[in-house]
Amino acid sequence: MSIAASVLDAVRAEAALHGGGRVTRAGLRIGELSGVEVESLRFCLEVLVADTDLAALGFEIGIVPWTRRCRACATVYRVMDAQPACTACGSGDTEAAGGDQMELSFLELEEEP
Repeated sequence: MSIAASVLDAVRAEAALHGGGRVTRAGLRIGELSGVEVESLRFCLEVLVADTDLAALGFEIGIVPWTRRCRACATVYRVMDAQPACTACGSGDTEAAGGDQMELSFLELEEEP
């Protein structure tokens, strides 16, 4: 519930930076490794916006895959079956490239009349 409340705080803060219009949609990008259960987050967001100024807010939630970057050949690849070795050259010398983030990716606002 606290993650959902933080998302709504971020939505309100970002909307205020853009003139405070009515927020109609918000996009979230959730990494596979973030530890966030998407359906639980969606449920919590819906509960928290009910009977508020954000009641009409719709959420678009995208899942960001777990990716790594190979230091040997610079390939960025999706990790499958928890096997982090490079899929192009087989090197084990890799670094995180994505999949642990949780970010507000966009807001749609309607201007107040």
